[in-house]
Amino acid sequence: MLPAPLKRAVGVHGIGQLVLAFQKGAVYGWPPDAFEEIEARVDGMDPFDDAVADFAHAFLSTANDADIDGQGRIRIPPLLRDLAGLEKDVVVNSIGKRIEIWDRESWEARFRESLKRHATSTGLPAKRGA
Repeated sequence: MLPAPLKRAVGVHGIGQLVLAFQKGAVYGWPPDAFEEIEARVDGMDPFDDAVADFAHAFLSTANDADIDGQGRIRIPPLLRDLAGLEKDVVVNSIGKRIEIWDRESWEARFRESLKRHATSTGLPAKRGA
């Protein structure tokens, strides 16, 4: 179930569906139009490049449409639950246009790693390719 603030935001924006995919240990979810932006970027890349093919196989191939019901629940497909190790306790984060659904233990480890790396940063990460 989506946390109450996120459920309200989804309702305000009329979002009734998310595209879910596995990424970096979690299930990520985007409104369909935001996910289409990702697909469009990949469509513009060389399909024979190994990194592009790996991304398509590891990420895009896991994408599934998921409806958000009136109670703010999302049914996560078994493959995605398995890949992310989702069982009982989960954490849901809202980051920009996406949500991330983590197994609680995996999230806590990821969060600690991020805090350590961020401790030496000077602010926002540099834009790649800039």
